[in-house]
Amino acid sequence: MTLQALIENELDPYLIEIDEGTHYPKNFIQTLFRDGYFKENDLKNNLEVIEAVSKSCLTTGFCLWCQLAFSTYLENASQPHLNHDLQKSLLNGDILGATGLSNPMKSFNDLESFNLSHHYQDNQFYVNGRLPAVSNIGTEHYFGAISKSEDDDELVMFIVHANQDGITLDEKSNFLGVNGSATFAITMDNVLIPEKQIITHDAKTFASDIRPQFVTLQIPIGIGSVRASLDLIHKFSDAQNGINKYLEYDVNAFESQYKLIKQDFYNLVAKNDLQNHFGELIRLKKEIGYLLLEVNQASMVNGGSRAYSPKAPQARKLKEGFFFAALTPTLRHLGKLEEEFKTSHPTVN
Repeated sequence: MTLQALIENELDPYLIEIDEGTHYPKNFIQTLFRDGYFKENDLKNNLEVIEAVSKSCLTTGFCLWCQLAFSTYLENASQPHLNHDLQKSLLNGDILGATGLSNPMKSFNDLESFNLSHHYQDNQFYVNGRLPAVSNIGTEHYFGAISKSEDDDELVMFIVHANQDGITLDEKSNFLGVNGSATFAITMDNVLIPEKQIITHDAKTFASDIRPQFVTLQIPIGIGSVRASLDLIHKFSDAQNGINKYLEYDVNAFESQYKLIKQDFYNLVAKNDLQNHFGELIRLKKEIGYLLLEVNQASMVNGGSRAYSPKAPQARKLKEGFFFAALTPTLRHLGKLEEEFKTSHPTVN
């Protein structure tokens, strides 16, 4: 079955239920991995799958990002039972994974304090704290996390199975744009993390190494969603005897900007050097995020009264755009990163 056929048959019938929070597309996500739509060493292919799915449903595209971000943690771990065994299970669709790094990524830029802390007792590693929102998670899922020592500045990154002793999940629903993504607050009460689940005791360096791919995997979510809203605008452009020609939105400019961002993004990916192009990735995610907000607003007004139904695709896309703007790194976080990057790389345009 082609990817498009799978989306039409197994995802599109559930879009309203996902938006309302009554359906989490777990089976669809696992099918994509089990049937080989994602490939271990083919980043461009994987980005295009995220883009195609996000065109239909940004929420599901976001869940795929969670899965692949977790895969990035495993891929860059040095332990074979993580970077080979668990990674293989993930890419085969046997297990599902979540990121858990929203708070640490913000903490590294002094936007928040670390929510998780750890201590050692009898040479064993224990974690306490609460992550307010982790998506693509469930009791049988895995997630990555970073904790700060109670006694010093040590930062440790580790892998957690969500049903370990001391872990409590509290579902987060009715949060704009995140329904249907299996989002939960996670409380960790003196959770023992075995040594085999610890990736590194230098989490700041590890996070810096994976950050470019972390952002890269998000950009096609926005690209796919922009395309969907542009298509909605074109679909209703002749409504009510062409009344939309009087709107002052420049749809041709939107199309040109969309095409340029997409072209620049995939050209950058083809260079196979994400680490040295992080500044460009920041710019591209910021540009697609702001474009998505503009296009979604235009699509709402262009759609007329039909767009104002809670179940209308325009209304759903509007919420999706607001959520993408708040996806770590958020639009405002991206602005801070961009300023810092320009300061540290003054010769880079």
